[in-house]
Amino acid sequence: MPTFSYHASDAAGRDVSGSLEAQDRGAALRALMGRGLQPFELREQGGKPVLSAQQKRSAADQAAQADGPMKVGGRQLQIFTEELAELLDAGMRLEQALKLMEGKDSRSVHGRLAARLGALIREGHPFSNALRQTSPSFNELYCAVAAAGEAGGSLASSMKRQGAYLAKVRELKSQVAVAMIYPGFLGLSAVGVTLLFTTFLIPRLSGMMMRKQGGVPPGVQLILDFSAFMRSYWWLLLAMLALAGLAFWVWSGSKKGRPRWDEFKLRIPFFGSVLMANFHTQFLETLASLTGGGLPLLKGLELTSRISANVFIQRQLLYVIEGVRDGSPLSRALEKTALFPVNLLEMVRIGEHTGDLGATLRRAADRCGRELEKSLEKLMAMLQPVIILIMAALVGVMAYMMITIIYDTVNSINSRR
Repeated sequence: MPTFSYHASDAAGRDVSGSLEAQDRGAALRALMGRGLQPFELREQGGKPVLSAQQKRSAADQAAQADGPMKVGGRQLQIFTEELAELLDAGMRLEQALKLMEGKDSRSVHGRLAARLGALIREGHPFSNALRQTSPSFNELYCAVAAAGEAGGSLASSMKRQGAYLAKVRELKSQVAVAMIYPGFLGLSAVGVTLLFTTFLIPRLSGMMMRKQGGVPPGVQLILDFSAFMRSYWWLLLAMLALAGLAFWVWSGSKKGRPRWDEFKLRIPFFGSVLMANFHTQFLETLASLTGGGLPLLKGLELTSRISANVFIQRQLLYVIEGVRDGSPLSRALEKTALFPVNLLEMVRIGEHTGDLGATLRRAADRCGRELEKSLEKLMAMLQPVIILIMAALVGVMAYMMITIIYDTVNSINSRR
């Protein structure tokens, strides 16, 4: 009777490992589930001869590591996941699906990924471990979803969920990037117009102003002095800006400054609401995918807490993990962080009462996605007129000064006649 080694989570969310004898993989899974364990890695021992250290460094394994870890873009990772999910859903075995993907174009990114993964799997590595060794683009969340699906015999559905999640994340990032293009262009235009007036147009008229009786008005003189300073000491201004940027970068990355800056970003009007809506969507979608793939809630929370680079949010999620570990319901633990609005907490509470938490989390993620779109629309609607008003004010002030110079000069000439 074959022996299987396993890594699993118990009812309290603790990781346990060991081995057991069973007739086949399905019997091993049923035995573990009967013990109240949720396996996320299960592999057979003795099914293949034990390889020596020299044999483990076979040509296939060397090929998987020859060029180092592969860097895979977000779009390529999404397409690879969706193609693999389609093949697995059609009934193909994992090794056959990877071989087919490799044969389509062995020189493409997908072909090389499939070749490396296939080589590692033929060496006896579990799929999740092969993903970790192949590319850092397969992050911890991706590998956890794959491990849960592999252990539970539902790898095809796990890859489907992961592909949908990657598509959703790319869509959110694209929406944010597109929403900031026009305001960014207007901001650069405002800076360019200001520099054009202060360093070129107004100084051209300064000579005319200097020759008229009465001198230069204080406002115009201030602009002329600023223009002269920019032309003479522009390098000093750039150096000061660079030093200020460097100091802020060091402070915002320090242990004390990073949490404060991350918390402040969440409180910026309009912009903070976009960040929070984006976090809610990714958090709920990721937790729904992990728990739907068979991982225990506590393990899913530990992995989901890493989706955000915001240190303040990460620290708040640690309190959630501690609360769930101590036996609190998820809704109660989330409520203590003040990161989630009341309507989301109510949806999570309903999912706990109905026993269908995964589906409820996915519906909540969809709602947050719609809220994110509305927040982006509000941010766009607010930024565009504000920047246009700022540009109009700058251009108006500069134009007024230029017209004043011309008008006073003409009056001075007429008075001398």
